[in-house]
Formats: sequence, structure tokens, C-alpha cells
Amino acid sequence: MEIDGILKAEAKTATLQPSRVILSRATTSRERISQKTSPPVDRETASPLAEIFMPEDIEEGFPILRKELSSAINDLIEEWKSSSKLVSHGLRPATTCLIYGLPGTGKTRMAMQIARELGLPVVLARLDGLISSFLGTTGRNVANLFSFANRYECILLLDEFDAVAKVRDDPHELGEIKRVVNAILQNIDTRREIGVTIAITNHEQLLDSAVWRRFDVRLFIPPPSFEERVSIINCYFSDIGTSEETVKFLAWLTEGLTGSDIEVMATNIKRHRILRPTVDLLGALKYYSITQAGRSVYRYMELLEKSSSQMAVMMNEARDLQLSQKQIGMLLSVSQSQVARWIKENSKLTDHAK
Repeated sequence: MEIDGILKAEAKTATLQPSRVILSRATTSRERISQKTSPPVDRETASPLAEIFMPEDIEEGFPILRKELSSAINDLIEEWKSSSKLVSHGLRPATTCLIYGLPGTGKTRMAMQIARELGLPVVLARLDGLISSFLGTTGRNVANLFSFANRYECILLLDEFDAVAKVRDDPHELGEIKRVVNAILQNIDTRREIGVTIAITNHEQLLDSAVWRRFDVRLFIPPPSFEERVSIINCYFSDIGTSEETVKFLAWLTEGLTGSDIEVMATNIKRHRILRPTVDLLGALKYYSITQAGRSVYRYMELLEKSSSQMAVMMNEARDLQLSQKQIGMLLSVSQSQVARWIKENSKLTDHAK
């Protein structure tokens, strides 16, 4: 009976030890990536399977985000920095993260900045190219990619992650590719005890529940709000001394646009005004809207196509703008009294319609 008790105690210890070992692997020192480290390559074509970005080479600065989201990201970074403390208390850090939202909202930039904050290199792999370009050897390449990432202290960044869902659910795809996709998901499960994995997608609606379950953290990056667009515009137009009312006007016009869209707009407008210094801001805006037809600026273009009187009325009624009639006149290059007449005439028409 005493021997049986000892054997049972040893068996119980044996079942506990592996989880402790696996849990601690996330904090175990691994090899460090240097500037001379080469990314994994396809053996047949010698094409790289990923790109490597050193933390010191990553541009500093998070995208402009809502306060609550920024706070959550800072908490997540702090959690990853304190992973050893969590492990010592028997808790596994959240080491898998899915970032999703519209193109141009700053998802990749945010992931890269997280790596910079953690002082870790990024191994960036775009799954759409990896899966589609290496038919026949994809399985081996996926294994090489994860083997490389697991060997080094790094963040594995899987861009275009919706490629997994597309291939997995497409009845026309070959069985081999489906097995490769399942292998990717299994490798993510294995790596969660080794290092941080971040996946990025513009098409989260394509991901099924089995894919969502792979991620401890899911971050939605929404299009910028009015206040965030004000901050973004201040950033991109700071070198031309834009007035407060102009910034508000631009933030109002760009409703629905992403930070990337606004950056493109700013670059185009500044380029146009440098080459044509007699053109005012409104003229440059109208030129930009014409040259960007079909690029998610439909409301923006519609507003610019309206007459000055219609613009004045809409700007006066816009809650976010809160501009005086004098400021509206300055933006439209007309007098305050003209703006007042337009607003009064519209008010009469509205009352008459009622």
C-alpha cells in the first residue's frame, strides 16, 4: 500500500511537469536575430518566405487611435513584457493576437510598433503569397517558416491572414492545400507556448470560428472618428500652417476615410499647391476629388460638387464643425454677410416646404 502511494504520487507529478515546462518555454532564451540573419527561403526557388525587420529600423509611432483602444494595446504590451511573472503564477500569457479592420487603418503599423516597444524583430510573412505561389511545396515552406520563427526571439507577423479562410472553405481547392491550412493553424497553436504571433486581416468576415479560437486577443481597428481625423490632419498638414477651421473642415469632409486615405490626400494636395501656387485649398481639394474617383471618397466628392451656398448651409448645420459664419466664409472665400444670406434663404425654403 505504501509503494502504491509513492507510485501514484510520482505519476501525478509526471503529469504536472510537462505543462510547467511548456509554459515556461515562452520565457526561455532563444537565438537572437541580427542584421546578418537571413530569412527562410524556398529550397527550390530560393525565394524568401518572409521579411525580417529589426526593432531599431521600425518607424516609431503608433497610428492615431481611440483612447480606449490605445490603452488596451498598452496593457497588452505590458502583459507581454511581464510574461515571466504570469508564468510564475501558473498563467499563460496571451501570445496570439488577431488585428482586423479596413485597409489603411494602421493595422500593420500598429503590429510593427508593438514589436518595437517589445524590442523584438518582426518576421513578416504574407500568407496569400505563401499559399498560392508554392503549390506542391507549400507544406514544407510553412514548416520552415514556423521552425525559423520558433528558433529565434521574434514576433511572427502573418499578414493577409484571410487567405487561410479563403482556401480552407473553397470547395474547388485541392486537398493538399486544405491540409496546409490546417498545418498553419496547428503551428499557431504550438507556437503560442513559444512566442508571440500576430495575424492581420482586412476580411475578418471570412474567418470561421475555428480560426477565431486560435487567438487570445482580437483587436478591431475602426476608421478614425472626427477627433482622430483632426489629429491625423494636423499631423500631415502641419508643414503648411493649416488654420483650426481648415483642419475641422478637412476632418468633416473626410468622414469614412482611413488614416492612409488622408495621408494620400495630404500628399496630393501639397504637391498640387506647390506646382500651382495660385490655387487655393478648396481648388486643390476639388482637383484631388476628380483624380481620385472611385476611391472611397464618394461623400467627399459629392460635397465638393455642391455650390458654395449649399456647402455653407451644410457646414453651418454640421454638429462636429461648430464653425462661425465668418469662419465658413473664410473657407469658401466669401464674406460673412453672404454666408448669412445663404443660411437665411435656406431657412425660408425649409419653412416653406413644411
